[in-house]
Amino acid sequence: MRKLFYAVFLLCVILLSSCLQEGKQASDTKQGELKNVLEFPDATEFLTGWSKENKLVVHLMSDPAYLHPAAFKTTPAVMILQLTQGKLLQTDLAHPQVVPGIVKSLPAVSSDGLQYTFNLLDEARWDDGTPVTAEDVIFTLKVHKCRTVISPNISSYTQNVKSVLVDAANPKIFTLIMKRAYVSNQTFLADIPVLCRAFFDRENMLSHYTFEQLDDSSLHYEHDPKLAAWSNNFNDGKYGNDPAYFYGCGPYKVVQWDRGQSVILQRKENHWTQQLHAANPFLNSYPDQIIFKIMKDENALELEFKAQTFDATNYLPTKVLVDLQKDSSFNLNYHSAFLESYSGTSIVFNMKPDGIHHHKIFDDRSVRRAFALLTPVDQIISVVVLGKATRWPSIISPIRPDFNHDLPLLPYDVNEANRLLDEAGWKDSDRDGVRDKLIDGTKTSLDVTLLIQEQGNLTRDISNMIAESAAQAGFKVTPQFLEQGTLSEQLQSHDFDLGLVSMSYSALQEDYSQLWHSETSQTHGGSNYSGFGNAASDALIDSIKFTLNDSLRHSMSKRLQKIIYDQQPCVFMYSTNRKIIIHRRWGNQRMYSEFPGFILNNLRLISAPANTAALLTDN
Repeated sequence: MRKLFYAVFLLCVILLSSCLQEGKQASDTKQGELKNVLEFPDATEFLTGWSKENKLVVHLMSDPAYLHPAAFKTTPAVMILQLTQGKLLQTDLAHPQVVPGIVKSLPAVSSDGLQYTFNLLDEARWDDGTPVTAEDVIFTLKVHKCRTVISPNISSYTQNVKSVLVDAANPKIFTLIMKRAYVSNQTFLADIPVLCRAFFDRENMLSHYTFEQLDDSSLHYEHDPKLAAWSNNFNDGKYGNDPAYFYGCGPYKVVQWDRGQSVILQRKENHWTQQLHAANPFLNSYPDQIIFKIMKDENALELEFKAQTFDATNYLPTKVLVDLQKDSSFNLNYHSAFLESYSGTSIVFNMKPDGIHHHKIFDDRSVRRAFALLTPVDQIISVVVLGKATRWPSIISPIRPDFNHDLPLLPYDVNEANRLLDEAGWKDSDRDGVRDKLIDGTKTSLDVTLLIQEQGNLTRDISNMIAESAAQAGFKVTPQFLEQGTLSEQLQSHDFDLGLVSMSYSALQEDYSQLWHSETSQTHGGSNYSGFGNAASDALIDSIKFTLNDSLRHSMSKRLQKIIYDQQPCVFMYSTNRKIIIHRRWGNQRMYSEFPGFILNNLRLISAPANTAALLTDN
């Protein structure tokens, strides 16, 4: 997930002349001035050719793959679940903080930082009309603590929850009791959809287990046949694949899902969110439908935007937007911008291969460092992403306050890579251009597969450049293109040699457990794909998340970055600029550096002037 996925920070933008930037006209902003949010004024004229349909068509590069609210795997899934589910808190996209979701306000916090009291919105209800209560929150947290539940992106974040106390007089008021003061005691809730207990646990099975019992690793509660049956049902793929089993308290519902083609969301009629008196952009539902359409072909994408088929996107190949911004008709119909983001692209190594399906190659730090020196990052940034990216030497963005500036960018150095491989015993014994070595008595070639998400010419160009460069030092790299869901599955099961991945990070304080703690590499479904970690690094990660003093925490974060830098579990490459397009027929337009870059349900179709209504094309 982001997580996965977040301080004032830098932002490089390409602005249109009518752009407002934090309430200022774009003409007051110099090219390259750095901001974290762009705000555009509503169009004052509804142009001929603009569709009057209140249907927002959003472009995706890949299918969401799986929409289980506890076991989602992809960024498109996160975007869709944001619209169909409710969360206690939301990430403020304009600032590094959280804001209320389906609660009345941010929680009251005790002086020791261990108790957080929430009050759910009075209006919040499930689709059958029953209220969302503390019982649902308790159930949700227990789900992610239950070791028989598949919850790869969330489970580690709930381990600090000790218990929940419900107000005796009001089932919508509850207090989270935490084990320790923790940097993410509130922010982790912005990643967790609240689950309906009555829908997912009709027999109330988890009520028989306390939080303490679920935390007890010595308790073999998984042998309880009733709990095993409940877990098997909860993990059933129907809750992530079949819209008939999708259930949430969000303002939209999935009404149609054509795999690899589109996902259609319909606004729920007379929904409780429409009765709210206080404005909350995350709970609005202005478009009647939000239609996600999947398209990867660059040429087709450019044509479709010129034809106004799509209303919005938050990701597309850089060249497509660069070319589109040269077209006057496109600029007349759309707002668009490049924004620096927190999402990082890297090549991850399988540091702990099984030696059977995947050879023991990248278990050697020297081989990992050699491959990093062979990766032409600067060339990729220049040629493939046209300079719209920032190089990363570390696990976090250089624009974060805790970034370790003492870590130099690795150069492209074929000679040094050759030296490291020679020292590690990799030679081209049969003169076929590929190095080899005896491993466990078996001749093993330096022949590896790079898993990469299918995203048209972009990923193909990147993979070709990596393979050609690695070949200069005797590596044979074969790209294998996969859908995002399949790629995630193989990475999580450590079924790979190399994987090109993009991770969504955040401006919020980081808990490194999900990505770098050894526990999240040992369990299938964890996000520590490389297998990095030992007792020392785990202890440092645990200390970071329980240290509230910014200065001390930042110092420890820099130490962790140095350890990971030296161990080279990944080739940290770059953060590409977020590319956002929104059609001008929609009002309330804001673009953010934070993922996902916009709030789709808050976009509102502007009114067509009466004197031009007859001229409009009704698509």
